[in-house]
Amino acid sequence: MTKLSSVMKEKLKKALYAKSIALVGASPDQLAVGFGTLYNILRWPFKGSVFPINPKYDSIMGIKCYKSLEEIVPPPDLVVFLVNHRLALEMIPTAARHGCSAGIIVAGGFKEISGEEGKSLEKALVESAVKHEFPIIGPNTLGFCNFLDGIHAIFAHLDVSPKPPISPSIAILSQSGGVGLTIASNIKSLGIEPAFFIGVGNRSVVDFEDYISILREDNRLTTFCLFIEGMEYPRGLYEVLAEINSSHHVVVYKAGKHEAVTKATVTHTGAMAGNYALYRAMFEQCGAVEVESARDVAVAAKALSMVPLPKGNKLAIMTFTAGPAIVAMDRTVRAGWNLAPLSQGLLNRVRKIIGENTPVDLQNPLDLTGPGFVPNTYASVMEQVLQEDFDAYLFIWGINPLIRPPIMEWKAFRERYPEKSMIFVMIAHAEEGVPLLREMARLGLCGYLTPEDGALALNSLLKRAFRRGIIKLDQEL
Repeated sequence: MTKLSSVMKEKLKKALYAKSIALVGASPDQLAVGFGTLYNILRWPFKGSVFPINPKYDSIMGIKCYKSLEEIVPPPDLVVFLVNHRLALEMIPTAARHGCSAGIIVAGGFKEISGEEGKSLEKALVESAVKHEFPIIGPNTLGFCNFLDGIHAIFAHLDVSPKPPISPSIAILSQSGGVGLTIASNIKSLGIEPAFFIGVGNRSVVDFEDYISILREDNRLTTFCLFIEGMEYPRGLYEVLAEINSSHHVVVYKAGKHEAVTKATVTHTGAMAGNYALYRAMFEQCGAVEVESARDVAVAAKALSMVPLPKGNKLAIMTFTAGPAIVAMDRTVRAGWNLAPLSQGLLNRVRKIIGENTPVDLQNPLDLTGPGFVPNTYASVMEQVLQEDFDAYLFIWGINPLIRPPIMEWKAFRERYPEKSMIFVMIAHAEEGVPLLREMARLGLCGYLTPEDGALALNSLLKRAFRRGIIKLDQEL
């Protein structure tokens, strides 16, 4: 395992927050890898300096093109090698001697390739990077994005808004570029945006713990999302996750849980999947929340980045119709939530609000039926429920184009009770619902479009509070 020196760590940090970027192998060919990264950087746009390098061209996309890396003075903070793996390997000494801080090697062809050739090239890569104290992101990676500072240094498409509804605080670190993009797309579908995207690739020189050790110092970040296929020496990751347990949330999606999948993980990023039981124990001990899909990563990360952790496991659910609440109840109770009975005083006050003749048996979950479709009535009952001694609340509403949703009332209660864990479900299809989720996020409301997502969000908060030692439960999560 490569352990980064203090010099390499400082260089990596400088690259992750680069003020200048060189792209070796930039190309005007839209089908070439050398085009996508330059396009993304310029489209964002990047506020620093950009230097395409390719001796074949005088300019690309209206930007001056350089013949060699040595022409660029002062040397760039980050070099993106958009060339084949052998040429990229040969250029590491040149980049290091010129004074560049770090590089991204996009190409594969190292340890993920079976046989002696891949092992030999991998060994040469690591030795060269260490000798010249030149951190390498990847290889076999899409690259990375620091959206907080306008760096969109990947060749693939990732549509993230330069002006998100809230300040993003979620960092994605993924061994798989494809899964990482899936996580990012799901985060966007929930009405928020990621702050960082790092394709860690083969992790030949720089590993998960190295990125986290640097990014933990960025007070704009609160939540890390990890997609892990396998690691040769997971101890380093365990140590850094244990260190940040009290300061940052971590959501983990682990692939390669079964022995039959090991071969696929090796040929993808060159990492053995390993014994899943050991990984699971590691995640539990260091306080991480483990989930089962890329979608679940996004749902959990949104809740953890926006909602305070509960102080206990008493949950109240309020809805305008019973079905979604029953779906959520099934999942939350199984996860350890306690849907404690509502007090008689609350039930009496609710009955006065919705009317004595409303044919409903009031209990927890609290189904308001017909009167629940009236925003003022819904908000009045919600105010009463929030005064009760519950640790978390799930409020469910259904979109109707003829009736305004009680979003401003939700905002007012969110501000009045900032310490309470509140999740909101706005039942709607994506086309009409996602804009509302973005508006809700801008107002500080953590919303979802399905009761299943709402329940998973609550369960993630409960699991995280349990892992942090904030609450104790009779059952193991």
